[in-house]
Amino acid sequence: MIEQPGTSTRDLQAQLDDLSAINAAITRLSATLLDFDLFLKELLASIVGYVRCDRAILLLTNEEGMALEFSASNYHLPSPDRQRELEAQALPLHSAAQDNLIVAWQAGRGMMAQADLVSSASITGRLAQVMQATGFYSAPLLLDTMLLGVALADNNVSGMPLTPLHQEKLEAIARHAAPLLHSAQAHRHIVRQLADTVKEMSILNQIDRELNDTIELNSVFQMTLDWALRFTNASAASLALYNQDDDELRYMAEYGYDVSREQLAMLRREYGPGMALRVARSGHAEIVPDVSLDKDFVPISTSTRSQLSVPVMREDRVVAVITVESRRLNGFTESHLAFVEALATRAGVAIDNARLYDEAVREREKISHILSNTADVVMAVGADDRLILLNQSALAALQLYLNDSYVGRVIFDAIDHTPLLDVYRRAKTLGENIIEELPMPNGRIFHANFKYNASVGWIIVMHDITPFKEMDKLKGELIATVSHDLKQPLSVMNGYIELMLMQQSVAQQGMHSVQMIRRSITNMRQLIDDLLDLAKIESGIQLQLEPVQINTVVHDCVDSLRPAAQNKSMTITIETDDHLPCVTGDYARLRQVLMNLIGNAVKYTPPEGSVKVRAEQRGALLRVSVQDNGLGISPEDQIHVFDRFYRVRRPETDSIEGTGLGLAIVKSLVEAHKGQIGVESRLGEGSTFYITLPLAETPITP
Repeated sequence: MIEQPGTSTRDLQAQLDDLSAINAAITRLSATLLDFDLFLKELLASIVGYVRCDRAILLLTNEEGMALEFSASNYHLPSPDRQRELEAQALPLHSAAQDNLIVAWQAGRGMMAQADLVSSASITGRLAQVMQATGFYSAPLLLDTMLLGVALADNNVSGMPLTPLHQEKLEAIARHAAPLLHSAQAHRHIVRQLADTVKEMSILNQIDRELNDTIELNSVFQMTLDWALRFTNASAASLALYNQDDDELRYMAEYGYDVSREQLAMLRREYGPGMALRVARSGHAEIVPDVSLDKDFVPISTSTRSQLSVPVMREDRVVAVITVESRRLNGFTESHLAFVEALATRAGVAIDNARLYDEAVREREKISHILSNTADVVMAVGADDRLILLNQSALAALQLYLNDSYVGRVIFDAIDHTPLLDVYRRAKTLGENIIEELPMPNGRIFHANFKYNASVGWIIVMHDITPFKEMDKLKGELIATVSHDLKQPLSVMNGYIELMLMQQSVAQQGMHSVQMIRRSITNMRQLIDDLLDLAKIESGIQLQLEPVQINTVVHDCVDSLRPAAQNKSMTITIETDDHLPCVTGDYARLRQVLMNLIGNAVKYTPPEGSVKVRAEQRGALLRVSVQDNGLGISPEDQIHVFDRFYRVRRPETDSIEGTGLGLAIVKSLVEAHKGQIGVESRLGEGSTFYITLPLAETPITP
């Protein structure tokens, strides 16, 4: 070191000691940058040790840069009230132009202050009063032009005088500590941000758990507002569902207001929906720092100063709006907005799920109410053979205990005493839908439909047909009785006519009348026979099932009807394959079917016409068709030709006799063979009647 002229060795040594002391202090401060509280404690110790003062106080600029606030001190005042007053100090920087102390600090200059030389109304006087000091010296912690804080020091305890050297040392250590303070503050800010992020993620995870644990709408609303209030420190909050079609808000939950919900609704009707509807329409969140400047603000609470509204979105549409209110101006930050938006995202999913569940519950209750009041038996059985649903009618029909719960029980254990179980087993084994009539333990007869649904299982619906069965029985008895009673007088009438003819007691001019009577008696007897036959079939005819070669039946019928065709100069042709497979059926009844169809073709075809009978295999079915080139049937008549007593009324058919029961009998017989019947026809071009029957390989149950 080169000794400066006029500088003694002692002075140089003192300078070296100062530099060494500052360097040691900076080194210790640098080691505490990652712990802000420890950094402040070390800074206070360095000031006291280097400046050699009794007390040091740090005032740091707040995050908004609006004021200097008490941060730390190495000394506590004897009076707790004075200590609390000191810790509550916040010196506003916006009034800097009105106070010399603030002006000096912002300019980077330290100042000595004597309490007895300044007004108690000034910042200097107020600080001295709160610190209970007769004077203090200060130095700004300045980085470039940014005021980070101020270091204050005094000797109020020892009473030692304040010298310019003390001020110089305080300014020196403040100058070196300012960059380190800035680094410590930056690190603290990052740590706080990270901690806030972790805390927010933890909160959001908790929110997710809570919202996922409930599917009840009111609980979702309450949880959402509870978290919004807690995180934003708001004084009031509300959640309203938004109907985009009607452009209306429906408030579902509200907290923190001093008036009742009825009064809230009245205020909203008077002042309008406010900012919430504006946000719902735009789909964008809004922060209003000062509600007095918002033309849409609804003054529900006179203490509200700021407001935050966030839309709840689902699939690019607004479904709700969350609104929070604060009693402080500018009470909401961007972090509050980000949190409520994250909350709204989760609430949107929860609200949608809860709404869907609520709708499903209402729909299920509606269906349950309908099913419980329907007379039909309705049951559902899952793929695991466990009962999913039984309505009240099912309990009655199966003679189950009304107070017992059967849902969830295996069907084989619950209804093992009913014939329904056998049909269920058969439906599962065949893997196909089954429709059958079932007598139940309660003495009733049901039309049962077993149908499989992949998403549910087996759905069983049974309709009580006991009254219809009883009616059919009565009808059959009536027809049998009436027919028997009619046949007897007809036989007597026919006998007397035959006797009259044998005795030739009828004059030649009366023979025509006798013949008309005989024909009418024959027609009436045929009608009675048809009625009896139809009643027998519809009451459940017992078919004598056996393998039947359909070619044999066709040739038998054609041979029987060929004379009638020849009398009209008609031709009947047969087109069949000699190797057609058999069908399972009743030979006599199948012959009755084809005799009727071929006979009608001959009857309703004009002379010199033609009839073609064709039999062919189509997959697992055998198709027999009877085609003629006769009169044809209109579309209006085609839909009724298989109805009982229906006859086509046209001039060409008036002279053709018939009962109107033939095709009805044919249809019933075909269906008894598990087959189908149909007709294709055009007026003036003829008709084709066809039947399809399952082949013998396909099991048939009568």
